[in-house]
Amino acid sequence: MIKRRTVLGSALAAAAVSILPKQAFARKITPPFKLFDAHGHFYTNDTARYPFNARGSRYGPEVMIAKAMAYPMTPEVVFREWDLAGIEMGLGVQYNSTYAFDNGYLLDIAKQYPDRILPVVILSPTDPKTPATLERMAKEDRIVGVRFTGMPNKETGQYPFLGDAATGAWEVCDSLGLSITLMPLGEKVPDAMQQVGVLAARYPNVAIVLDHIGFPKAEISPTWGLTPHHVALAQHKNVYYKLTTLLIDQLKDAKVPTDQFMLHMVKTYGADHFVWGTDIGNSEGWVEDFVQDALYSARMLTPEQQKAVFYDTAKALFIPGGRGRSRA
Repeated sequence: MIKRRTVLGSALAAAAVSILPKQAFARKITPPFKLFDAHGHFYTNDTARYPFNARGSRYGPEVMIAKAMAYPMTPEVVFREWDLAGIEMGLGVQYNSTYAFDNGYLLDIAKQYPDRILPVVILSPTDPKTPATLERMAKEDRIVGVRFTGMPNKETGQYPFLGDAATGAWEVCDSLGLSITLMPLGEKVPDAMQQVGVLAARYPNVAIVLDHIGFPKAEISPTWGLTPHHVALAQHKNVYYKLTTLLIDQLKDAKVPTDQFMLHMVKTYGADHFVWGTDIGNSEGWVEDFVQDALYSARMLTPEQQKAVFYDTAKALFIPGGRGRSRA
């Protein structure tokens, strides 16, 4: 038996433990509703068909390649974890750490398992080809959205995917009703929330999904880490918030009560604006434990609110090919 905390002796082990074959923590969890995993990562060790491009990894390319070769996150592996945890289906979120902008593996397995995997691709937000690529992917590959992530520009201090150079991508997503998942990184994340509000108003047919709820500071305070710019987003009904294992782990490490945190988040934004994701393939641990932690964080919500967070909102939000043009 492999203990969760005894395999962290190296950078490779720390990166790989999240996707070890299930050998521990066999505790059975039976939620009172179906689950939708809005944050799953897939990758394979079939490098002949799907070569790695791990330049986006924070651990370094060698670590990520070794992890993926030893413990590939194929549909068979992920579905086994999903089934044990009561997860009906979920998003396949392109894993920047293994493939960067090459979405080939994700799109292939999503076509193979359309009832279980809905693809969210990653493309360059400023590439002139991206708008046309999104249109093609929406039609041919039935993507539900695109994800933009990264640090701000060192010279301007601005996030490229929130600036004018990304206008074409935003306009296409607004036209098709595709979602845009955002994960700004670095110290300027709170400031980025203000620009998110500007874009939410400009593109009302885009469902903007903030990974990890926009990284509120893990602290016990009247706002539970939300800045004024975070709170101001509540007025934009096309902005949604993703509770993830990564965020829950950050809160637990800071000794922040996750149930009180989540109660405040839902009071601020509404349960119908939350989705939840395991972060399988990236976060350390086993999916059944991710579910247990997530359900605990939502224990102060009503059953209806819990069902919205863990299933209803995501199922209604992520539509293959996009939701279509707004009728407003």
